[in-house]
Amino acid sequence: MTRMERFTEIIGKERLDGFLVTNHIDIRYLTGFTGDAGMLWVEKDRAVFITDFRYETQSKDEVGDKAEIYITSPDKNYFTILSEQKVFENKKLVGFDENSVNYILYRKLSGIFRDVVWIPLSNPLSELRAVKDTDEINKIARAVDIAIESLIDALPLLRPGITEKEFAAELEYRMKRKGSEKPSFDTIVASGWRAALPHGIASDKVIEAGEMVTVDFGAIYDGYSSDLTRTFFIGKPDDKFKKIYGIVLDAHLAAADKAKAGMTGKGIDGIARKIIEDAGYGEYFGHGLGHGIGLVVHDFPGVNTRNEKPILENSVITIEPGIYIPDWGGIRIEDDFIVKENGTEWLSSELPKELSDIIIPVG
Repeated sequence: MTRMERFTEIIGKERLDGFLVTNHIDIRYLTGFTGDAGMLWVEKDRAVFITDFRYETQSKDEVGDKAEIYITSPDKNYFTILSEQKVFENKKLVGFDENSVNYILYRKLSGIFRDVVWIPLSNPLSELRAVKDTDEINKIARAVDIAIESLIDALPLLRPGITEKEFAAELEYRMKRKGSEKPSFDTIVASGWRAALPHGIASDKVIEAGEMVTVDFGAIYDGYSSDLTRTFFIGKPDDKFKKIYGIVLDAHLAAADKAKAGMTGKGIDGIARKIIEDAGYGEYFGHGLGHGIGLVVHDFPGVNTRNEKPILENSVITIEPGIYIPDWGGIRIEDDFIVKENGTEWLSSELPKELSDIIIPVG
């Protein structure tokens, strides 16, 4: 069954006559179109894709026969084409994603197509996108390998005197040389006290001896992302760093060992969170344990206290516990996993994480 066919099953279960897809990631998932402008109409026996003249050739190559293709022009916008193609004729209940249709677009749609009852759904493709097929897993695995190989190549440069931005640039350069389209997000390099910032984008700060350095990075291969984090220490770590690193590592390994399909995101999160809380650092772990990765770096499913739905087999997730203490620093360890029926399959096992592996000698 194709992705489009599985989506039409969802549309039917929601008792809708059709669905207007506006999220470009969902459009790519359903059709293969990699551009960032378009609308996709989906009903049981018909799909209509509309984009602008910039993507005329590209849409024919990528969408092919998955949908009828129409191109806007100065005298024909998206709404004109929707009307001309009578996509809403004899349609009463039409779905849209409330997370991707803004108020302006909603007013235009409801104002032009007055006979339609617009039904909001929240992330209707989330379960489809969460479960990865073999091709998707292979692409994520390649993105993971590119990221790991690049960090290992760049690591000799992580020394006192280099700035966070310089190291980020060296890492990103190597990822591109090895086949990454671009970083899957702005590379995080946060040293010293800045390691307490979970999303401390690389700055002009000079990395010094005696500091921890958190590096959070990822590659994109054929549209699919990886997401990895290691915290290094430049020089000889003190007892506090070693203690907290051990707590984070224990939490990471426990969650990776016990996670499996059928557990909720909240349940997996709780495995790591309990270890950190029992060690007295619960207040310093303020984010979810992880998230899905795929066509976006923060994909479905969520691995956090808010997700009480079961994680499905062949979801690909991150596990990334962390402890962040203001004016001291922070430690995070992140790896990528395939969730299986009886456990997890480690995609990033080639990137070491033991305390001895992350100490960078100086002098």
